[in-house]
Amino acid sequence: MSAGQRATVLAFATILVGVAVWGLTACNRDGDPNTASGEMAMATGDARIVGESDLPGLPSEVGHQVFWAGPRSDTKLEFSSDEAGNVHLRYLTEDAEAGDAKQSYLNIGSYPFAGAYQATRKLANGPNVVKVTEHGGIGFYDPSNPYSVIIAWPNQPDLQVEVYDPEKNRALDVVRSGDIVPVS
Repeated sequence: MSAGQRATVLAFATILVGVAVWGLTACNRDGDPNTASGEMAMATGDARIVGESDLPGLPSEVGHQVFWAGPRSDTKLEFSSDEAGNVHLRYLTEDAEAGDAKQSYLNIGSYPFAGAYQATRKLANGPNVVKVTEHGGIGFYDPSNPYSVIIAWPNQPDLQVEVYDPEKNRALDVVRSGDIVPVS
């Protein structure tokens, strides 16, 4: 096999891995944020409310950077993670408790995997998605299901971020606002 053929096979394999990761990490692909099949699989056993003062310690706890959408009035932050290192910061409102299985909240997911930026960049240039280039990052969303935006940055090459919001198109607004930043 020539070097060009090997490169083509490697590129194709990378795209397949990226598609698989996108499919596995995407919160809600069914278009209805309130249905059971659209509910995010979370490790609810470790879901807990965290304060802004707790945020700087989260990257050390999980072993990678964690992104959020900044402070939001009338919300409390829920932190959860799983064995793969996927982290979710949800902005709970009203009387919601940590571990509430409903997906009706703004949710910022930070997903570590090798080559996340490259995979996201390739998927963003693919068919049936809308490319998003905001604040130095590149990402995409499915126009038939605009509740979730996937984005990654070159300075975090092994981390993909998902912004989910139950209100149609609001996840894109949050990404475009520049509010998606590492916790500090």
